[in-house]
Amino acid sequence: MINIQFYSLLRLLLKREKFELPAVVNETVGQLLQRLQQQLATPFLQKLLDDQGTPIPGTIIMVNRRNIHHLEQLETQVQDGDVVALFPPGAGG
Repeated sequence: MINIQFYSLLRLLLKREKFELPAVVNETVGQLLQRLQQQLATPFLQKLLDDQGTPIPGTIIMVNRRNIHHLEQLETQVQDGDVVALFPPGAGG
């Protein structure tokens, strides 16, 4: 299983802290996000990705506590036992 954790406004929007999906061989973070969106009734991807499917500036996606920005971006592969953390861009005032 892949454990997906939601933080900040995503947690409020989805009304949950985490979700688990079975691992798929050779799946990337981008593919996992698409599969996750299909499983959840509430649209959330627009909070993380722009219209071209790239992370919105300020979005943090981590795989096993490593930012995908320092890995292979959305092409980073995930596997059974991984923890994926999703942080939408921060807002403040």
